[in-house]
Formats: sequence, C-alpha cells, structure tokens
Amino acid sequence: MEELVHQEALVDQYVEENNTEAAVRLLFDIIVDHAKARDFAKAKTLWEKLSEVDPMALTEITKSGEIIEEEQRGAIDQNHRDVWSELYRTLTTEETNTLYYAMQEQEYDPDQIILKQGDRDTHLYFIDSGQVKMISSQEGMEILVNTLGPGSIVGVDTFFADTVCTTSLVTLSGVILHIVDKNVLATWHEECPSLEPKLHQHCLKLKTVDHLLKEKGLNRRSHKRVGISGKGIFQVLDVAGDPVGKAFKGNLSDISTGGMSFFLKISKKETGSLLLGRGLHIRFTLPQGASQQEIDINGTVVAVRSHPFEDYSVHIKFDRMLSERIVAEIERLATPDQW
Repeated sequence: MEELVHQEALVDQYVEENNTEAAVRLLFDIIVDHAKARDFAKAKTLWEKLSEVDPMALTEITKSGEIIEEEQRGAIDQNHRDVWSELYRTLTTEETNTLYYAMQEQEYDPDQIILKQGDRDTHLYFIDSGQVKMISSQEGMEILVNTLGPGSIVGVDTFFADTVCTTSLVTLSGVILHIVDKNVLATWHEECPSLEPKLHQHCLKLKTVDHLLKEKGLNRRSHKRVGISGKGIFQVLDVAGDPVGKAFKGNLSDISTGGMSFFLKISKKETGSLLLGRGLHIRFTLPQGASQQEIDINGTVVAVRSHPFEDYSVHIKFDRMLSERIVAEIERLATPDQW
C-alpha cells in the first residue's frame, strides 16, 4: 500500500514536470493494481484523473476502464450471479457492474418485517436466499398474497412510481437481500441511461401486486365450503416441512376439498400474523357417521381474520386436494346450527 501511495506522489511529480507520457504510463499501472486488488472506488478515481492528465491517451483510458469493469464483474458473488443470471444476461458489463455495485446486502432473521403496508418505501429488493411472505390487511383479515423465494423482486411499484406499499413483507426464514435505493436513478440517468429501462422491463415480466391481489380475491373461495364442528390438532412446520414447537388445538369451522378454517384464541395480534404463510400439519377426526375417519394433511395458512374477544379464524389451503366424497359426507351430516 505504501508503494502505491509513493507511486501516486510520483504521478503528481511527473505532471508538475510536464512529463505527461510517464504520468500516463504510471497511472495506468496503478489503476490496474487497484482494480485487481478490488479497490474499485480508488481505481475509478484514478481513471478519472488519467482522463484529466491526458484526454488524448485513448488507448490507456479505454484499456484501464475495461480492466476495471472486468474485475468488478469477476468480483460479483457467485451465488448472487447464479440467482440473477436471467437478469444479468440482458445487461452489458457496464450495466451489470452499475447495478450490482449500487446494491447493499442485508440479512434478516425469521419473522422480521421488511416492508409495512401503508408506508412509503423507495427501495427495490432482490431476494438472494430464504423465503418471505407478502401479506395484505383488508377489513380485519390478513391475507397471504404470495410466498417468494430466491430470484424474486419486491418493491417494483414504489421504486418506479410514487406510491405507498400496498402489502407488507415479512420473512419466513433467514433471508439475504440485495437492496437498491431509488436515489441511484438520478445517477443512472447520467452515467448509465440504458440500465433503468432494462431493469424496469425485467420487472414488468413479474406479476404486479394488484394482479396478485385480484387473483387472490378470485381464487380464495374457489371450492364449496361446508360447516364442520369439533377439535383439530395443528402443528407449525418450518420451510423444510419439519415440526416447530408444540402442537395446539383449534375449533374447526368449515372445510372444502381445497382447504379449511378453524378458530383459535390468541391474546396478541402479532401471534396471528406470525401464523400467516406458515405450513401446518393438520389432524382431526371426521364427525360421527363419516366412519370416524381421521384426516391427516398438510396445508398453508393463507388468511387470518380477527374477531371479538380474542378469537381469530385461521384459513388454510391444503397441499393436496381432499376427497369430494369426504366433504359431501360432512355436508350431509351437518345440522343447521353448524353453519
């Protein structure tokens, strides 16, 4: 490092002596050394100085600029590169480096809020690893809009337009994100004007939040539900499908071939929110007359609705369809006070 500092001082000496040729040669070598050491900020500063010392040293200016770009590209985390290979294939080396080095890496623990519905946020979130859940709060009910993993982008609406967050984003597991602040757009317009349109075009291929909300509204009750009574035993599952914590009981409410709901006493609203998006293992015995058959099935919590007196209804989508025969038998046995 001391040698590089000495060489930079020598460059200044050459400039004072009007020995431009020697200054250019030495600056070129120093730029390459800093680039290979992955000190890209310093390499860029010296590259700009090279252009000032001799604007006509086109060979050295071009070559050193290309070396910086290639070293930057090579320094991109391989896992990140693999996850976002489809996006980076559409970008030039300069655009790739501009995007990547505008990002800040951020790690989150499970059950952390990344975005909150109604807040203003000016970041674009690139999910590198882990899982997150997108939640919409509507009229006392929290609805699971989507579950997202590596290769998903969040915040498109607020990054490219001036609006508030229409959903919340909460981690389901440990998560690694790369985050871009909207403030970089002004710099991109000047230094890399083609990047924003390409990034926006890539994001347009994704389903918008509005589309997901409409889709969820259409599909949430796509199967006929019938009333059911009794107790069920529920066990939370982690993202790998393994049991977490103790099993708990809930009062069954209704069921269909595609899902079911049950009631649960919860003293804290946050506890209900934590269930949203979680996998559940479900066990219960069908009512008298339905051959006392035991149902043993997995599902995902897709909505949680609050009710008076700390009651919450938890709505589940099954991982596999339940037999229509079983649901028809439950409906036949149902009495009016079960509806």
